[in-house]
Amino acid sequence: MRDLKRWLIDEALPVWETHGIDRELGGFHEKLDRTYCAVPATRRARLVARQIYCFSIGQDLGWSGPARAVVNHGLSFLKERLLGSDGTVFVASSAVGDRVEHRQDPYDYAFVLLALASAARVVDDRNSVLLLSCKVCDKLIKELGLGNGGFAETSNKQGPLLGNPQMHLLEAFLALAETDTANSGRWFELAGSIVQLALDHLILPDSGAIPEAFDLQGRPGETLLIEPGHQFEWAWLLARWSILQKDAPALSAAIRLADVGETFGLDETRTFAINALDGNLHPKDRGMRLWPQAERAKAWHTLATIDGSSQTCAHERKDLALVGLNAFVLDGFRGLWNEQRLPDGCFIDEPIKASSLYHLVGAIHTLTCQNPEVAVF
Repeated sequence: MRDLKRWLIDEALPVWETHGIDRELGGFHEKLDRTYCAVPATRRARLVARQIYCFSIGQDLGWSGPARAVVNHGLSFLKERLLGSDGTVFVASSAVGDRVEHRQDPYDYAFVLLALASAARVVDDRNSVLLLSCKVCDKLIKELGLGNGGFAETSNKQGPLLGNPQMHLLEAFLALAETDTANSGRWFELAGSIVQLALDHLILPDSGAIPEAFDLQGRPGETLLIEPGHQFEWAWLLARWSILQKDAPALSAAIRLADVGETFGLDETRTFAINALDGNLHPKDRGMRLWPQAERAKAWHTLATIDGSSQTCAHERKDLALVGLNAFVLDGFRGLWNEQRLPDGCFIDEPIKASSLYHLVGAIHTLTCQNPEVAVF
């Protein structure tokens, strides 16, 4: 089986540093085709932030390329084009800097905060980056905070409440708690409020799963959509929280979420995580994307390090997840991967999303990190 860390360092990061950066207009290209040519697209804050994260973590993994220069390039574009002076995060701009979306989205705030936590470990002026993260967080809470630990989708604070942004904000707050030690109490408090929201409201008591959408009080919608990839991703985060805070209920929830994904969310071969389940945990979308494979491996690796009663099972599940993840890496196309696999086993020939590098880097870093407490960095 392919050594994914070696592949990332020797192939993926060099390719995306060479071809994925827009050195003329700034920022990063959203997609590359299989000839390494950029596919024109607007510049989303979440993609710029994800690439800052990827190259920051790449340095930790041993990549010898110009990580600091790439991170500074991304930070400059972010601050000049996608951040307001008051900490507002704008969703997207054109390549030349014209804002094409003026709304605010908690998902974008989450990734900007994760990017700032990551960049603070790489850049020279660490304090200014951490101060900016505080300003961005203050704006997030003012504009989108609901007071129950969750964050709304719109500044008028009307529904729905989506699980995915809450999950990524938990990831960002944990990253900041470990990087910004002077303010770790604040970041842990914010992370803890999301954990409590998940344990009290978002996790369905009968199945132990987390659906995608809720009302603003954390009640699930009438039509449930459950993504196996997000069960694994939540499991990884709650497991990490349980380590940091000695939180047994969070660990129990993490194990149950991962079991939901593993029991109901795999294809017939048990090798790949599928896209979606309905409220009865029956397959709704049998297609397979890259990112759930990465999150599955990440979750089981972390659980294997802390759940002594089922370590063997967790290791076996991690190994099978890695077989699935490896299958997405393209042979003959240096540093590229497939995005989607059809139920019949065929991969779709389509441009490669730069945003998927975030899932690959996160999984590889977690899988090669000896201490799950610092698996974000």
